[in-house]
Amino acid sequence: MRSPRPYIASFLAPAIVVALAAASLHAQSHNPDYEDVDPWVGVTPPNKGPDSAAVAGFLSSLVTTNPVVCQFVIQSIGNHWGDWDRHYQSGYLVAEQGVEKQRQTLSRRVTDQAALSYLAAALGDQSSCVRRAAARMLGHSKQPEAVRHLRAALNTGDARVREAASLGLADAEDPAAFHDLSRALRDRDVAVVRMAAYALGELEDARAVKPLSESLRSPDAETRAAAATALGEIEDIRATDRLSALVRDEDYRVRLAAIEALGQIEDHRGTSALTQALKDRQVEVRRAAAEALGEVENPKSADALAHSLEDPDIVVRRLAAQSLGELDNLHRAPPRLIATLADPDAELRVIAAWSLGEIGDSSAVPSLSRAYTGAEPRLRFAIVHALAEMEDRRGDAVLTLAAREKDTAIQRLAAEALDDRRDDDDDDD
Repeated sequence: MRSPRPYIASFLAPAIVVALAAASLHAQSHNPDYEDVDPWVGVTPPNKGPDSAAVAGFLSSLVTTNPVVCQFVIQSIGNHWGDWDRHYQSGYLVAEQGVEKQRQTLSRRVTDQAALSYLAAALGDQSSCVRRAAARMLGHSKQPEAVRHLRAALNTGDARVREAASLGLADAEDPAAFHDLSRALRDRDVAVVRMAAYALGELEDARAVKPLSESLRSPDAETRAAAATALGEIEDIRATDRLSALVRDEDYRVRLAAIEALGQIEDHRGTSALTQALKDRQVEVRRAAAEALGEVENPKSADALAHSLEDPDIVVRRLAAQSLGELDNLHRAPPRLIATLADPDAELRVIAAWSLGEIGDSSAVPSLSRAYTGAEPRLRFAIVHALAEMEDRRGDAVLTLAAREKDTAIQRLAAEALDDRRDDDDDDD
């Protein structure tokens, strides 16, 4: 099929998904599926997706598009921007109304068989932008035929086609593609392997833990990073040990991916590797480690995070302070965190006060009370919140002062805390 190349601006617009729920009409109160009725079940949607001519025109317009603009366009495929199935569309310039219907058509899922075949052929286009667009439109189609096209493309001789097909299967998120993507992890082309790893992560299928873990040993750094990222998406603790080893990888991108994955998995066994990463020479790695430790929530990381409050990078210090407040069953606040209430960085002071409230260590009450005087409004609010959480009567003087604040947010929070304490006293009586 020869591709027409109309350069229509409306084609450079986000795609919207029109989803039809498959709900049963036989309602039974004990089964929520029976309650999910849809008046459109069994009825052809009034607004169809694009046909092959519209798809061809759209892809043709991408060929000469600025690469950056093209990326914006393709990233928007599947987003719901501006279309809410209203019969009357407002908010458009007069000159735009003529092309709006074309934009809306392209924003819907592709169901036309000829259009799906055209997209499958476009997976081998010379333009990477066209290949990406075709892959994503096939993936978002949700049609069985679209998935069959993508799975078949994984067996072609062109590596570019196999890479694009893997991308499309990532968007399709069809469990039936698991075995195809697992085999693609052994592809001779590293670009295909990386994309297959990404797609397996999008499937979030625990069966992929084993093949992805094997990819962590790849000599290609980007493949190791892609596999680590995918394992983080799956969030299976069986990957913890392998990912922990990668935190010492020679490539900082791999270290970053492994650290972020460990944070997503939230397994305490990853704590040691993450605390070591707080000493990494790359500041991005230290930032990621400080944040991940807050997600893992192991109180054994408290000392290492407290030490990071003296890191030369302000973001590391802020993230460390924040993560300290997120640790499970940390009953004693590190002295360095309390001292941070007097730090020159205003944002760090606020984060420290908030975390002290989350920890609930009453030994911080005197320092919090002293920090209230002359503090900026956000810090005063954080201090009042912390004192309210601690329920230590030594903080009552500050709460009483705060209840007379002109700042209504601070005033309301302090008044509520004092009311709660009076209620507690009444209950005790």
